[in-house]
Parts: sequence; structure tokens; C-alpha cells
Amino acid sequence: MPQHNPDTGPAAQLVVLAPDAYRGRRIPLLKDELVVGREAHCDVRFDDPYLSRAHAVLRRDGSTVYVQDLKSKAGTLVNGTAASAARPLCPGDIVTLADVRLRFEPAGAEPATAHFEIAEQQAGIINNIGRDQYVAYVQRREGFLREVAATRTKARWLVWIGLLCFVAGFALFAAGIIDFIRQVVDGLESSDPQPPNDIFGPDILGIPAGLLGWVLAAVGALLAMVGIVLHVVATSRRKRVDQQYPELPPWAASIQDGGPT
Repeated sequence: MPQHNPDTGPAAQLVVLAPDAYRGRRIPLLKDELVVGREAHCDVRFDDPYLSRAHAVLRRDGSTVYVQDLKSKAGTLVNGTAASAARPLCPGDIVTLADVRLRFEPAGAEPATAHFEIAEQQAGIINNIGRDQYVAYVQRREGFLREVAATRTKARWLVWIGLLCFVAGFALFAAGIIDFIRQVVDGLESSDPQPPNDIFGPDILGIPAGLLGWVLAAVGALLAMVGIVLHVVATSRRKRVDQQYPELPPWAASIQDGGPT
């Protein structure tokens, strides 16, 4: 049963169709503005990694409800068409936010099918709708791939910086040890032997060179390990994107060929 708004009576609502974890959940539109996303501060929150932090907003103006994308990476669709600008919802409209699908039901209405206004059923018009769906699909896939590419770039930089730090640190550490060995040998060969000054070699900025090198090498190794882990995570996510969003989904084949969907 739809919940009631004390000012306007029965409230319009959204019914969750997907993902399965939220299927059947009803979201009453009791406020004039609701933000949907995956951050805790959103009015309506879904735990979906492909949903943007603040993905879309639902605004109510009298009895009309509008949905608008908030520059999300995956985009917002209404019946398969992108809703970058504010778009009014009709009974039964399907709103898609990444992997989340919602059906709009006006106040007091029974579950309805999607609303379409078609003056003529022409293959060209239907095909254009299909092309809009395909463009939105491609934009979503490319958004995820850009994130993966950015992660891989960051991982490569961390690995290279880590290797450079490790090599520089190891060189400093080795130089300190070699200097210590030289002092020991010189002391043994001298008629007036002197104890070595420091096992870690001369100071650099008040810190023994060998100790500074050891710390630098440890930091470099840590950075390289973090970079390798990030690269593995990015590779795994790329495979997941390819599985969930193949380059050419089966339903888009006819669109690519120019035929009706």
C-alpha cells in the first residue's frame, strides 16, 4: 500500500525491480526532493559499486515527479533513454541507475506497465530508441573502463617510484656498509688503529647514510607492493566489466547493422 503524505494524500512511489537484494522494496516520494546514490547521506541509498555517490535526484512539483541525472558515470535512463535533463515520470516508467531498476507508480495507482506515447509505429523511430539505449550502454562501459585505466596508470607510477626509491635506498645502505668495512680495513693496516666511526657510514642531513638508505629502500618496496596490488585489482575489475558489459551485447547486434530493434 502506498504511504500517505499528510499534505497531499497518498504518495507516489518507486518499486525496486533490480538488483535482487532490493527487489520489491517500495520508496515513497514523501519529500519534494530525494537524492539517490550509494553514499550514506543520500535520501535513498543502494549498496551498488556502479552507482555514483550522488547518482540522480527525484523532484516533486505538485502531482508531477521529475528525475534528473547528477552527472553520474553510469548515467540515468528512463525507459532506456538518457535523462540528463529533468524528465517527468509517467505511470509505469522504468528508471535505470547503473544496475538499479525502478518502476514509477503514481499516488494510489496499481502496478502499471511502462508508458509509451507512439503516434506511429515506424521502424526508424523504434530503431532510434534502440540506438539511445546502445549509446547509454556504451557510455556506461566506457566510464568503467576509464576508471580501470586510471587505476592502472596510478599502479604503474607507484611501481616505478617504488623501484627507484628501493634502488636509491639500497645504494645508500650499501655505501654505508662499504664505508664501514673500509674503516675496519684501514684500522687493521694502520700502526695506530682507530675504531670505526659508525656502521651506517657518514651522516646525511644528520641521519646515518646506511640507515637513511634502509628506510628509503623499505618505503620503495612498500610503494611497489601497493602498485602491484592495485594493478591486480584493476585487471580483475576489467574482467568483471567485460563480463557484465561486453563490447557488443547480443541485443545491440541489429542496431549496429542498422535494422530495427
